[in-house]
Amino acid sequence: MSKHYPEFNKELENIHVPVEKLDRIIQQTINDNRKQKSRRKKVVHTTIGSVAAAFILFLGSATFSPTLAKVASEIPLVGTFFNESNDEGLQIAGKSGLTQVVNQTAKDNGVTLTMNEIFYDGTRLTFGLTHESLIAIGNIERPNIWVNGEEINFSTGSSGKYITPSKYEVVMNITPTEELPEEFDMKVIIDAVGLMPGKWEFEFPVKQSNEVTVIRPNTTNVINNADVTIESVKLGPAGTDLAIQIKSDPNNTKMDPYMDLHFAMIDDQGSVHRILTGSAYGDTINGVEVASHRYLYSPIKYGVKSLTILPYKIPIGMGAVDDVSVSLNETLPLTLDQGEVGKITVTDVEFLDDKTVVYFELDSEFPFDDNLTMNRTWLESKDGKDLSFQDNPFAKRIKGNLFMQEFEATKTKDVKFKATKIPKPIMFDPFEITLP
Repeated sequence: MSKHYPEFNKELENIHVPVEKLDRIIQQTINDNRKQKSRRKKVVHTTIGSVAAAFILFLGSATFSPTLAKVASEIPLVGTFFNESNDEGLQIAGKSGLTQVVNQTAKDNGVTLTMNEIFYDGTRLTFGLTHESLIAIGNIERPNIWVNGEEINFSTGSSGKYITPSKYEVVMNITPTEELPEEFDMKVIIDAVGLMPGKWEFEFPVKQSNEVTVIRPNTTNVINNADVTIESVKLGPAGTDLAIQIKSDPNNTKMDPYMDLHFAMIDDQGSVHRILTGSAYGDTINGVEVASHRYLYSPIKYGVKSLTILPYKIPIGMGAVDDVSVSLNETLPLTLDQGEVGKITVTDVEFLDDKTVVYFELDSEFPFDDNLTMNRTWLESKDGKDLSFQDNPFAKRIKGNLFMQEFEATKTKDVKFKATKIPKPIMFDPFEITLP
């Protein structure tokens, strides 16, 4: 937000906040709720995909100045919550009118939560929430969720952004451990926002927004003495859901069925799809460790006829990760040697009034996704500041191995373009899936 409103930070510096009074309110609320029972936790092994998030703490004011009023005028209208999301799938869903408007508000302990919109199409379930309070800290705890009266198990990941100092928007992805019906009644209870306990409850009907194409290959490869099976691929307008099961002997030292394997998704047009969320859960059944994995990738574009699912393992390194860098005040092209995984060559740089744009080529045998979420690059100022835009910190593939990335504007060319030395992933035989 700050890149669109450069006067916003200046305005915040002039805001008076009754800190002592606020501390007393927070402490009293916490004390009043100490006797509340902590909610029952379910154990779910979770990995969260590279979803960009901006978590910056702003101090709020009850009265808007003209500058803050300008910012408030940019608050999305009802039914457009996901339209400006950095998640391509949610953008498509929002702009196509596939989301469901809930617009329910719950208040407790001075904190207002609004369930603005949801999206559900069989491949993903996503909440769009707004948090409003004197200080919108943004951190909404994992909710409890009931479907048709039965509590469900799930993993979750979220990202968010500030709309005003006291208003924060959250996108929360929910990945159930079991498939949900096409239509159901949902109840959501949130019992903490940051350190503030309370009870924020929502109830609403949910209906699958669009027909989803389901492919069930049930194809198995043996990897490091473990059976790896592609159970299903679900194609929807807002994402591609991949379900994988891994069976392994508990004494198999070559395979941790929950943590060892990752999966790249590559379509027949050459796009390497970005993983948005992922989770794994399981149990020992009849002496065999059975792990179920769910991954959500960016949507498949029209015309794609086949997918390649590439299993890989990242070798565990020892010690600290080394950064590599080049100074952009030197003569182009400039090369960053990332070790075993390959190299990056900076081919062009644009120093513009509102941003800095770096163009570079990636030379690597490994199929990194179109945003290099597993191989992040960044621009660093002379004083060590990361100049990445917090709401969009990743590169973008232009074509082939050519990428571009935008950063904050800089008044000097004495900045460093940086990356990380990465061990070369160990790749296994791929799965080939034909789409209908």
